[in-house]
Amino acid sequence: MGNNKERVPKIGVMDSGMGGLSVLKELLDLPYSVNFLYYGDLAHAPYGEKQTSEVLELTRNVCNFFLKEEVDAILLACNTATSASAFKLREELSVPVFGMEPAIKPALLAHPGEKIALLATSVTHREEKLHALKSELGASERVVHLNCDGLATLVDHGKWGEAKLLIKNILKIPQEQGIRALVLGCTHYVFLKNEIKDLYPEAILHDGNQGTVRHLVRSLHLDGKQGRPNYNLFFSSPNNLKETEGLASQLLQKVSP
Repeated sequence: MGNNKERVPKIGVMDSGMGGLSVLKELLDLPYSVNFLYYGDLAHAPYGEKQTSEVLELTRNVCNFFLKEEVDAILLACNTATSASAFKLREELSVPVFGMEPAIKPALLAHPGEKIALLATSVTHREEKLHALKSELGASERVVHLNCDGLATLVDHGKWGEAKLLIKNILKIPQEQGIRALVLGCTHYVFLKNEIKDLYPEAILHDGNQGTVRHLVRSLHLDGKQGRPNYNLFFSSPNNLKETEGLASQLLQKVSP
């Protein structure tokens, strides 16, 4: 793809719902001519509370949709989907598959000797991918796991007040233990940075979005495609498509600290 100066690359970006829009938002800020196809699988959300095998199958279905659209690469802009399916799908699919990785390493480096807290779904917390990363970094004793099941669903429906109440309860442990570094291990949570900082001003937030975008650009040589990106949004069987698209538009405009 990097050798073809004329063709505009097409990249599929998927998530269980709205979370991956936080990654798409950063991709759309790039000065490169790329067509992004975003798919939010709201009909089957949330992924984070399902069995691994089910998440794999759902993610595979979305990837098959992208293949029919003749994408050049796929980004699993969903930590849960990445944890449950990235390894397998890279073996199966004919196009490159990229995924998310919690920003554990940057957080550990930024806070030497301190514990860090990982906010993530049940699937992300339990999958071998995460435990292998912690072992590789020699950080098994420094990572405190915070289960945030339910939070992604509130973001998917724009229920910011209810999300803030749930976050308040989740943050009790890091606040009591004086843990400042919070790793946002789900792309949905990036949209809640303001709420988290309001509840815990001392917190220092880390997410994997920028690292993923840099890796994608380097791997696909997108910097050779100067121009402006375009995008199309697809959602699976939402109850109210107009309302869903309205929330998606709001999220793509949402300003994070």
